[in-house]
Amino acid sequence: MLPRLLFVLLLIVAPAVIWATSAPLPARVATHFGRGGLANGWMTHDGYLMFILAFTVLLPAFVVVMLCVLPRARGSRAGIPNRNYWLAPERRGATLSALASHGFWLGCLLVVFLTAIHLLTVEANAVTPARLSESTLIGVMAGFAVGILLWVLALWARFRDAP
Repeated sequence: MLPRLLFVLLLIVAPAVIWATSAPLPARVATHFGRGGLANGWMTHDGYLMFILAFTVLLPAFVVVMLCVLPRARGSRAGIPNRNYWLAPERRGATLSALASHGFWLGCLLVVFLTAIHLLTVEANAVTPARLSESTLIGVMAGFAVGILLWVLALWARFRDAP
């Protein structure tokens, strides 16, 4: 229940944060950065705003749907280890609920990561010439990688070898 509620909350808050922080972006937004954090790719303000909003909402929503709906639809063909054990009638409900919970947590990670990337883009465009803070980007990427690692370990722990 908590991951679902948090995911929905993030899907409401993240677009609001993105919208609210996009106003100071220039008409030509630096969106790609090369060596030294210098900009080498741009988008229009409106194009960037539509892209980042769509990406921040639709990608995590797609991932959540795939982890919540696909195992229910595919039934015994779900790609989990020892699926015959985990999807036996007496464990099926708990297994599908656990997969959905993991899906919502992964969705939360993606929303936070993509919102952080947007905020880095806003920060990079606040200076002339536009320059991305590589150290901050590395920190954001490291945090995301740790989050993904913890997510994978939790998923593995939940579905490790059947008793």
